[in-house]
Amino acid sequence: MRGLTITELEDASGVPRSTIYFYVREGLLPVAQKAAVSRAVYPESYVDLLSEIAALKAEGLSLQTIKERLSARIASAGASDVDLIAEQAEQVKRSILHAAARLFARRGYKRTRIADIIKEAGVTPPVFYDHFISKQQLFAEAFGLLSGWMSGFLQSRLAGEPDPAARELARVQCYVGFQTLSPDLMSLARSEALQEAGEMRAEVERSYKDMVRGTLEDLVRLRGQSGVSLPVSDELVAFGLLGSVEDIVMRASWDEQYSTERILWTTLCMYLAVEALYTGRLDVSERLTAYADRIRRLAAAPPVMPPEARP
Repeated sequence: MRGLTITELEDASGVPRSTIYFYVREGLLPVAQKAAVSRAVYPESYVDLLSEIAALKAEGLSLQTIKERLSARIASAGASDVDLIAEQAEQVKRSILHAAARLFARRGYKRTRIADIIKEAGVTPPVFYDHFISKQQLFAEAFGLLSGWMSGFLQSRLAGEPDPAARELARVQCYVGFQTLSPDLMSLARSEALQEAGEMRAEVERSYKDMVRGTLEDLVRLRGQSGVSLPVSDELVAFGLLGSVEDIVMRASWDEQYSTERILWTTLCMYLAVEALYTGRLDVSERLTAYADRIRRLAAAPPVMPPEARP
């Protein structure tokens, strides 16, 4: 059940608020849940109840008779155990998130002002700050919403595509388009993901995992079909492919030397190289074995730093 403000109830029912308040005083409508001293929240069921009251009035019945006839409906409408205040708060938060996600996608992070989001969401500044203490906090959650939209869009678009390389190309094309519209979103998201104590890190981590899910599923499927044994993590390879796309797009953004077509060809070749390893069409098992000791030594060694950076 959704909670309505008095303005929303007016619009949905066509009954002016003065009449609604009068009906509440007369007992034809239950008392609304109070969200604040000057703000109440009304159940959606009030819309139907107001319609019934209007229909009975049109028949010439008195308000007392209407009240008696609708007593069960009035009692039922007032007996809801749903916390309409919490429901409405969640609804308002969702509207702010959706507005922010749309604006971030169109304008990027820096060019989107909180005032723009407030206007787009149709809320007041105090209501906005009741839900989000900063633009950065809002961004992290809105970025998660955006990544979910992208994943859902790609999932439906690629449902009938059997070729994993073609699926990867579609993902890259979607990423390039998104980055072209909002070049600062991905860099900010990556920055948040690297903050050890960042309060938004968990949200951005979930978004990144959502972005690589399709590639990861394809890699797991390829490994299972081929039976090739590789000393790698499918998740790390999926993230590596995404990271390479991010860096390729970053380089392409510096000038006009590289077209979108060149970006797609480059990322396709990188993916096909990975696919060749996963399917065994490129057998490097003996070479991998030769590097085992070297990898163990490097992994056990302390981080390498240039002399100028050492304490």
